[in-house]
Order: sequence, then structure tokens, then C-alpha cells
Amino acid sequence: MLQSLERQHYDIILMDVRMPEMNGLEATEIIRQRWPDKKPLIIAVTAYGQDVDREKCLKAGMDDYISKPIKLEDFKNMLQKYIPPQAWEKASSKTRKES
Repeated sequence: MLQSLERQHYDIILMDVRMPEMNGLEATEIIRQRWPDKKPLIIAVTAYGQDVDREKCLKAGMDDYISKPIKLEDFKNMLQKYIPPQAWEKASSKTRKES
């Protein structure tokens, strides 16, 4: 995952908290240190919905937190907190043109 960020910038990263080799907390801390100016939106995704986990994610530098399974409406509402309405309109019109 870190190798992908070296090749290109991502606007949003859905970070699984429990990954093999390096967990999402460690990965987020490295991303924030290595690319302080690019600041991708990092959303923790985990099956563990406890407040303690949420606090750990935010402390590691993640922007928000969502528990699995993800409900589409909850995910949309979360993204709308960070993405300006103009971007939603632009993406929506682009999707319609491609259809």
C-alpha cells in the first residue's frame, strides 16, 4: 500500500485497521510522516466498533472511522463531511456521461 502512494496520490484511503504485516494504525502514521503535504483522507474500516478503537484510529492520524459491515447511506454521509458539494456534482455528471 505504501508503494502505491509512492507512485501516485490518492484522495481517499479506506484503511483496514487489521492488516497482515503492518496494521492500519502503523501505516497511517507512516503516511502522515512521509507525505505531510498531500494529506489524503484516511478512513479507518474495521469490524471492531468500540470507542477505544475509534480513539486509537484518530490518534494515529486517521480522519474518520466506519465499522463493517458498511451501510451505503452511512458511508455517503461520512464522505459528504469531507467532500464539497461541487465535487459530488462533478463526479455525478462524469458518471452519467460515461454511461
